[in-house]
Amino acid sequence: MKYLDLKLLITFILLLYALTATSQDFISEDNFNQKIAKDIVAVEFWVDWNASNEFTDLSSLNDCSKYRVDIGKYPKLQDKYSVISIPTVIIFESGEEKERFQANIMFELDANKKDVQKSIDQLMIAKFN
Repeated sequence: MKYLDLKLLITFILLLYALTATSQDFISEDNFNQKIAKDIVAVEFWVDWNASNEFTDLSSLNDCSKYRVDIGKYPKLQDKYSVISIPTVIIFESGEEKERFQANIMFELDANKKDVQKSIDQLMIAKFN
């Protein structure tokens, strides 16, 4: 194998790893309840046309599972959880909504990673009390 081929292969593998390590899963109506049923879960309700305002820190949250719901594809979930602005991030614990972070009138999430992580951390600490 040539040096250039090996270098390209290593670059490709590292790029693939980086993309999968920072991504979060999309969930649907079919598996939504199953995915939020266990432990602490952060779910971003999102739509493709507002991709520029997505909560980019979702994948870097700690101590929780992270998912996205495309409300363009699953409007029943939008209705069920009364999502009126996007993006909206809802923190669930064992299937129960614990906290909600909604977008402002400009379709930008008012909360930052620190705000959302604080909510998750409080839920984690409460488990030990």
